[in-house]
Amino acid sequence: MFEIHDKILLFLCCFTLYMLEVHSAYAIVPIILAVTFSCLSSYQDDRRLKLGLFLIYIACCQLVPNCFIFLPLIIYDIALYDYQILSFLGLFPLFLNFQHYNSSVVLLSFVFFILAWIMKYKTISSIRLQAEFNELRDTSKELSLLQEQKNQSILENQDYEINVATLNERNRISKEIHDNIGHLLSRSLLQIGALLTISKEDVTREGLTSLKESISGGMDSIRSSIHNMHDESIDLFTNIDTLVKDFAFCSISFEYDMKSNPEIKLKYSLIAIIKEALANIIKHSNATKVSICLREHPAMYQLIIQDNGTMEEQKQLKLSKLIENQLYYDGIGIQNITDRVKSFRGNINITLDKGFKIFITIPKETYRKNN
Repeated sequence: MFEIHDKILLFLCCFTLYMLEVHSAYAIVPIILAVTFSCLSSYQDDRRLKLGLFLIYIACCQLVPNCFIFLPLIIYDIALYDYQILSFLGLFPLFLNFQHYNSSVVLLSFVFFILAWIMKYKTISSIRLQAEFNELRDTSKELSLLQEQKNQSILENQDYEINVATLNERNRISKEIHDNIGHLLSRSLLQIGALLTISKEDVTREGLTSLKESISGGMDSIRSSIHNMHDESIDLFTNIDTLVKDFAFCSISFEYDMKSNPEIKLKYSLIAIIKEALANIIKHSNATKVSICLREHPAMYQLIIQDNGTMEEQKQLKLSKLIENQLYYDGIGIQNITDRVKSFRGNINITLDKGFKIFITIPKETYRKNN
């Protein structure tokens, strides 16, 4: 865009001088040649082709001397490039046809030559500054995005650490309540029972009985609260994520898409299934990649564990028959996984296509009725 503006300005200057100095029946010919060569030079990106067009135009200036007036327009395309020194060849038509030009044409032509160089220098500088500005802007934007991602990652890690710390603290509190207050209340109940045994007065026995019932009810309430607190302190994602991070056998990916908080029994079963599956991969597989996907659907929970391991054809056929007949032996550890799934009336599907894949679904309604 900068070059087009410069060339239009140069053309208008040269055209004005041309119209004032040239009066010929063929005056349109140099204008057509200058516009044609200038457009072709602007269209070409190869600087050698630009130089070739410049040399051809110099030859045209020898044949049509009036083309010399538009030579600054053509010199603009090679100014400040690799072959800029050859732009002085534009003086040859002036020396060879010096008698054809008057002093005003020569003087103004030199002025236009200098103007072409200055405009080209200004344009190249502007383009360079624009490119540096665009690079700086893109770099700043990229750094801003990276910083934003880093801040987001820090916030997520902080939330994760706070959640883990909260769950650990809740678990610690529940254990302390169980160990301290629970034992004190149990000992108080034993002491009250002993007093009831040796007490003979009815009023005292009624008071002790009422006190025992109150303490027993409070103990049941505390026990229930402790169990609930302990159940909530078991975070399914945190436990599975710990298993994934500790798995160093091969590359592993983990996808977690759970909105609700399953019951404690299901949590323990899912954790145990994943732990068993990862142990089997270490023992029996040559996999280089493992993926775990735990997802919640409106009517069921879904767990998919897959690896890209391979095995011998004979062993694969034997395992396929065992899977088809649901006859699992202890060495491969699938029986434990199957028993856990069946305890929740879920379904398990095992395939050996392109690796070992375990596909588990546990219906929510059946699971709720079972609990």
